[in-house]
Amino acid sequence: MKRIICMAFGCIWVLGIFPGRAQDQFPWPVQPFDQSHEITGNFCEYRSTSPSGHFHNGTDIPKADGSPVYPVKDGTIVAIATSGTPYVRVDDKAYVHITPNPNLQVGDPVYASTTIIGYIRTGSGHVHFTNGYVGSERNSMLVNSGLTPLVDPWPPIIRFVRFFENNTTTELPATHLSGRVDIVVKVDEQNGPPNARESRLNNGTYKIGYKILSADTATVIYEPPNGGWRFQFDTKPDNAYVNRVYYRPLSSTTSHVYQVTNDVGRDNYWDTTQLTPGDYVVMVFTEDTRFNADTAFVRVTIRESDTTPPQTPTFRYFVGDEEGLRYGWTASPDPDLLGYRVYYSFDNQNWTLYKNEQDLPPEVTDTSLHIVLNRDIYFRITAVDNTPWKNESDPSDVLGTSNGYAAQGHRILIVDGFDRTDGAWPRPWHHFIYDYGSAVFSWGFHFDSAPNESVVDGTVRLRDYDAVFWFVGDEADRLETLNAAEQTLIKEYLESGGKLFLNGAHIAWDLDTAGSDSAGIADADFLHHYLKADFLYRGPEGTQVHGTDLRPFRQMAFTFGSRAYRVDSVDVIQPVGDSTRVCLKYANGDAAGIYYRGTFGESDSSGTLIYLAFPWETIGDDSARLQIIRDVLDTFFDFLVGLQETETAMGIRSFSLSPNYPNPFNPETMIEYQLPVSARIRLEIYSLLGQRVRVLVDGRQAPGRYRIRWDGKDQHHAPVPAGVYLLRMQADSGKDVFRATRKMVLIR
Repeated sequence: MKRIICMAFGCIWVLGIFPGRAQDQFPWPVQPFDQSHEITGNFCEYRSTSPSGHFHNGTDIPKADGSPVYPVKDGTIVAIATSGTPYVRVDDKAYVHITPNPNLQVGDPVYASTTIIGYIRTGSGHVHFTNGYVGSERNSMLVNSGLTPLVDPWPPIIRFVRFFENNTTTELPATHLSGRVDIVVKVDEQNGPPNARESRLNNGTYKIGYKILSADTATVIYEPPNGGWRFQFDTKPDNAYVNRVYYRPLSSTTSHVYQVTNDVGRDNYWDTTQLTPGDYVVMVFTEDTRFNADTAFVRVTIRESDTTPPQTPTFRYFVGDEEGLRYGWTASPDPDLLGYRVYYSFDNQNWTLYKNEQDLPPEVTDTSLHIVLNRDIYFRITAVDNTPWKNESDPSDVLGTSNGYAAQGHRILIVDGFDRTDGAWPRPWHHFIYDYGSAVFSWGFHFDSAPNESVVDGTVRLRDYDAVFWFVGDEADRLETLNAAEQTLIKEYLESGGKLFLNGAHIAWDLDTAGSDSAGIADADFLHHYLKADFLYRGPEGTQVHGTDLRPFRQMAFTFGSRAYRVDSVDVIQPVGDSTRVCLKYANGDAAGIYYRGTFGESDSSGTLIYLAFPWETIGDDSARLQIIRDVLDTFFDFLVGLQETETAMGIRSFSLSPNYPNPFNPETMIEYQLPVSARIRLEIYSLLGQRVRVLVDGRQAPGRYRIRWDGKDQHHAPVPAGVYLLRMQADSGKDVFRATRKMVLIR
C-alpha cells in the first residue's frame, strides 16, 4: 500500500450528514483560555462503551484531576448532575466528567472564562466538552468556528485498507475481488506529534472517501457521489447508524475502522460486477479539520465470480452406541475445497449447523461425538469451497441413528439403496432414512444407517445387525436395484440367519430375465431362491393394497404411490417355494408382498425375509406406514402382537393400561393397553428407587389394543433381580395426555 500526504480535497457535504450550522468561535474551557490544548477524543469517533456502540458526541480535552473548568460563553445553567456521569450544562453546551461547583445551581448565570462551573473529576483526567443539545451536537473543532485557537499540523494516518464480502466478516484477498465488496479502512487521526501520548494519536477522522482508478491511476473508473467523500462529521448522526459508518468487528474506543462503501443511513457496497475483470487501484483519502490529509493506493484484481459449489460429499455411515455417535463421509475432490458443514435435525424440518469448515477441514472425513441422546437424530453434510463467499454444495442424503439406552437391545441397519435422481424423485438428495429411522425408533428399537455403497466396500457389515431394512425406491429403470456384490452380501446374511426387510418399485423386474434385458441367470437365481419371488408383470392398474390372513399386516388396507414421490408402476410378483407366503395383495388379488421364514441356500440356519414390491415410503397413511414397521419388527423379534384378532379399534373409547399377567411372574409377563386414537406412547419400567430399568415402547401408535411382553431384563438385556417394579404409561394424543402406573412383582 502506497501512502502520500495531500491537501487537494475540498469540503463537499456528504449525503446523510447535515451541514454544520454557522457558529461563533469561543475560547477553551480550561486554562489557558487563548492557547491550543491537547485533544484525546474527537467528535464522532467510535465508542464501544455501550452494548451497540455509539458516536462520540464531543471533544475530550485532557487536564489534571481537580483542574477548574469554565464556560466558553456567557449563559445560564440549565442542568446539573452530581452522580453517575456528573456534568454541568450551560445553555446548549455541556461539560462532562466534572464535579459541579457546589455554590452553583440551575438558573444561575455564569460568565465565559470567569465562573468556575466545576472541577475535573478524580480519575477522569479530562473534560468532555459537548457543543449542542442532545440529538443536535455539533463539531467544535472546525476552522473559523468552535474552539479557538486550535493548532493541529499533524495529518491522519491510514493504517490499512481491507476488503470484505458485503455485510459479512468474510475477508477477500485484494488479488481476488468479486461480487459486492465492502472497503474497510482504519484511520488514526493524530492530534499531537509522534512522541505524544497514545490517546492523542488514535482519534477518529473528520472526512473519509474513496475512488476506483485504472491500473496506472491515470483514470477515475468509478467515483461515488459527492466527489467520493462518504462521511464528513460536522454534526452527529443518530447512534442507530454507528455500525453503518464503522466496521464493528474491528472498531473500539481506540480503533476507528470505517466502512467507506456505506452511506450513513443504509448499507451500500462496491459492485465489482459492474467492471471488467482485471487490475485496478482503490484510492482511499481522509482529512482532518485542518485539511491535513492522507491518501492510500491499493492495487486490486477483480475476477469473475466462482459460483460453482463443490461436489456434494457422500455420507458413508452414521452409527450410535450407548456413549456417542460416529459418522463418516467421502471426500469431495474439488481443488478449492475448504471443508465441510454438518447439520443435525430431530424432525427433518428444522436443521441446525453442528460443525463447520473450521472444525472439518478437507482432510477430515470421519469423526465422532461423545453425547448421550437417548433418542434418534439425523445428519446431513455439505461441502464448502475457499472462494471468498464460500459456495456451499447441495446437502448429502440424510442419515440417522439412535444412541444411549436406545442403542441397547436389537440392532437394526437401514440401508439406503436409492440413488436415482432423474425419476419420480427429482432432487439430488433425499431424506427417506428419516422416514424409516423415526418409524423404527418409535417402536423402541435402535438403528444405524448407511448407503448401499458402504455395505459393498465393507465400511458397514450386515452381519453386525439383528435385522436389515433395505430400500431402493424406483431405482431399476436406470440403475441396478441390487448388483452382484450386493446380492452376494445379502445371500451371506440370509444364510447366516439374518432378517431382511426389502422394498422397492422394480426389484423383481430388474432381476428377472423375463423383465429387464440386463438381467442374467445369476440375477434370476437370486430373485427366485433368496428373495423367494418371481416376476409376473409391471402394474397393477390401482395402488390399493390389503393384508392377508397371515400375522404380518393382517387386516391392513392402504394405498401407495402418492407420498414423497409418485410411482407410475410397480412389480406384480408371486411367491417361490412351498414355505413362502403372500402377506400383501393388490386390489386384483395379485401378490404385492411376500413373507418367508426358513433356510437359504445350503445353510442350516433359519433366516427371515419380508419383501414388498412397492416403495414403503410412498404409503400415504402415516399410521399404515408405522403399522407395517411394527409388524415387520414383530415378525422378526416376536416383540409385540398388535390389534387383537376378534376386535378392532372401532370399539375402543378410552385409554387404558391393564394389569400385567401373570403377576407375580417368572421369567416374563404380558402387558396390555389400548388407544382410542393415534397417540405418542411411552411405556417404561422403573425400580422402586425411581431408576429406569427398561423402555418398552417410545413412539407414535395407531388406535388399537396392544400386547407387549417383558422378559424380566433391563436395557442391557441382563436379568433384573426379584422385586417390585413399576410399569408407567404415558399417551399423548396432542389434545389429551393419559398417565397410568401398575405394580409388577418378579419372583426368582
